[in-house]
Amino acid sequence: MVQRPKSTDKPLPPPVRQRSRRLEKKLRIGEFQEVGFPVSIRLSPALSSKACDEFWDAFLTELIVPRALAFCGHEEGFVMRFGSGSATEADRAAVRDWLQARPGVERAVVGPLEDAWYAPARETHR
Repeated sequence: MVQRPKSTDKPLPPPVRQRSRRLEKKLRIGEFQEVGFPVSIRLSPALSSKACDEFWDAFLTELIVPRALAFCGHEEGFVMRFGSGSATEADRAAVRDWLQARPGVERAVVGPLEDAWYAPARETHR
């Protein structure tokens, strides 16, 4: 499974309490939660730097931008909806299928949908 580097770990969600819809929207929690998914891509070492640049250009122009998604990272990154909203299971499948069909991709792992702003809540609070 794709793991985020420790330096970019997300904060824990705010403690559970009653909040106004306006504040929930600002915090992106509850009905306003936004989800995305991690992606790990390993390109073939045989690819030239020009071929690598063409891969990333195609990844953004053929897949990410037309689906109104945003991608941050490089070979380890995160995909979410551009603007407000959430990535969908269909977006996940499209990214996975595009990467698997692309020549020059040695390995591609697409993680599950997860909260784009907060780390998973702990089961017990002490």
